[in-house]
Amino acid sequence: MHMKYVSFLCVLFSGLLSTVALGEPDRYSHVATQAEVEQDSFLRGTARNLEKSDVVLSVIIYKIVSTDQGTTHYARVVQSLRGDIPVEALVKWNGHANKLPKGSAPKTELYSSCNLSYVLASSKEVKKLLNTPEDFTPADNIYGLDSYSLGDHVRYFPMTESDPGRAMKKLLHIEPAKITAESEAARFKPESGK
Repeated sequence: MHMKYVSFLCVLFSGLLSTVALGEPDRYSHVATQAEVEQDSFLRGTARNLEKSDVVLSVIIYKIVSTDQGTTHYARVVQSLRGDIPVEALVKWNGHANKLPKGSAPKTELYSSCNLSYVLASSKEVKKLLNTPEDFTPADNIYGLDSYSLGDHVRYFPMTESDPGRAMKKLLHIEPAKITAESEAARFKPESGK
């Protein structure tokens, strides 16, 4: 299956899953109070990271390249929660953990699963890249997508399969993406579904 279709299906699936799981969002849902944050180490740590991050994204990681210098993650933006990186943009960031032994050949892992992750970064390190560099392969062949380097000081973690991911849901009220306006020609008409 081509990468652009996998990415599209992941974005569609994540939107449907949030809508089904959450139903109609409560505009006044509870977020953690200062007292609750002070009593919970995961909330406290995640809150500190959010205080330092003016870029917060929901992404699908599609590739990881490990070398003896560190690891580079490649992802596609599903939701831009803070900052001005657009939805569908391609992003990458570097990490110095999980280095391969000195002199090892680079190792590339491609992911086709829809594991959603949160990414927290500082806009001071974000750089918009001219044209999409070849290292974004296989997603570099999707015409018209912006691409960004988020730098070296990025925090990321699985959306629901991690303690920081669960803490985010207690610290922030995030509404799933939804249509805010539509053309009359595109509006759902029940009789057209027969």
